[in-house]
Amino acid sequence: MATKPDLTEFYALSKPKKPPCQIGLILAGEFSPKLKPQECEQLRAALDTDAGIITASAIVQWLKARGIETNTNRVSNHRRRVCTCG
Repeated sequence: MATKPDLTEFYALSKPKKPPCQIGLILAGEFSPKLKPQECEQLRAALDTDAGIITASAIVQWLKARGIETNTNRVSNHRRRVCTCG
């Protein structure tokens, strides 16, 4: 069976195809307005909770109440780990 060629140099020179994950930036404190550390813990716990119990829409509303605009697609992508955090 043939081995795959080393593409390390290409990966290093390539730019990401997707913009950074907004939810990941929020959790990392790299998004303005910043959440308090306790709020980041709450958000992480909510994201890790079954989507049937805490919906993406509830998370979007919670963030909006803290001055952060996002959408359910970003929350869902982050939860499924199909974002750039992945």
